[in-house]
Amino acid sequence: MKPNRTGNCSGRPTRAETIPRQALPPEERRRQRHQDQEFIKAMNEFTAKAGLLSDDPYFGGL
Repeated sequence: MKPNRTGNCSGRPTRAETIPRQALPPEERRRQRHQDQEFIKAMNEFTAKAGLLSDDPYFGGL
């Protein structure tokens, strides 16, 4: 049986086809990391108060 696949079937571009991102300066990386950590901390505090974040009726929440 002959396969009917041609090349990349996922539809996503391969890594070689994507445009490479420029490296961020260390200050910007530090700022983004700090911002991400603050967001994670805020979400953890919110879920600790409000409970599970889910719109699934089985689990409840929201």
